[in-house]
Amino acid sequence: MNPNTTRTIMTNTTTETSSSRTTGLLLLGLLGGIFLAGCGPTFDPASLIATTRVLGARVEVEGAPDRATPIPGETADVTWLVTSPEATPPLGWAFAVCTPGTVGGKTSLGCASAPLALYEGTASPPRISIPVPTADVLGSATSLVLYGQICSGAGSMPIFDPQSGIPGCTGGGGTTASVDIPLQLGVDANHNPTADRAFTFDGQAWPALAAGDDPCVVGPKASAATKDHVIGNTTEGSDREPYTAMLGDPPVATPERESLQISQFTTAGKLQSQFSFVEGTDDNAETTVDVSWEAPPATEVPDAGLAVTFTFVVRDNRGGTDWTTRSACVVQ
Repeated sequence: MNPNTTRTIMTNTTTETSSSRTTGLLLLGLLGGIFLAGCGPTFDPASLIATTRVLGARVEVEGAPDRATPIPGETADVTWLVTSPEATPPLGWAFAVCTPGTVGGKTSLGCASAPLALYEGTASPPRISIPVPTADVLGSATSLVLYGQICSGAGSMPIFDPQSGIPGCTGGGGTTASVDIPLQLGVDANHNPTADRAFTFDGQAWPALAAGDDPCVVGPKASAATKDHVIGNTTEGSDREPYTAMLGDPPVATPERESLQISQFTTAGKLQSQFSFVEGTDDNAETTVDVSWEAPPATEVPDAGLAVTFTFVVRDNRGGTDWTTRSACVVQ
């Protein structure tokens, strides 16, 4: 298969037996939100990238990539963020698109019926174009679910169970990944925030590396085992959009503003916290959040220096997502 091509496997499945079996198995496989690979037996902190991991998904509307909420009838492009401590290995993936179900009266990332479509591919990063059904097909659904497996490692390839249609990986080595795709059913669009505003490392400007640059030549440097290096991440007020929420009992249209959650990851050393937050009540034009980082010990640092990658995933509380990376070098 051409790695840049997505192949649609199945659409509009209507077999009752397959539908009910698919619904039950997908519900068992979903834990809500994006399910990330668990930590290994060494109990590394969740912010440490020690293996190939799925960190998030960004939804864009085809033709309007800043918008995260497709209108029924539009096409939604979903890109997955997959990262590794070194070069990301070859990937394969398989996904199902469906309408969400409910568990305990609450919306979950399960399927209320058979999948609307199944997709597989080998492109890296995984990117899937989903034609959103029209309102008459969606019925009362206010979102779609994209659920599947991202496979990595030798001998691990995407596969669909021939009986249930559940996505999986041959030979293991897969990560379960799912994301809710809210639909724009009124005038209240949601736009993706921008992750790459301005960063500092120990008070100095910290730009992203140009392609081909070596962090140990042009990046900031830190000595092995040193502590309390401060990373500053500046966000803009425009990344937190106003919107109307139905709150109270009975529900009343209430003006609200988005908050931001920033998930922080590193390929070496220790971050003080995996998360930073900017609240919706913050009315500043710019807000900088700081997180401290401890460099790894000298035993982990080669003589030529250790290149360290930091990944920052920014999410608003309505499904908008963006990410960026920065690099530094640890020296003896």
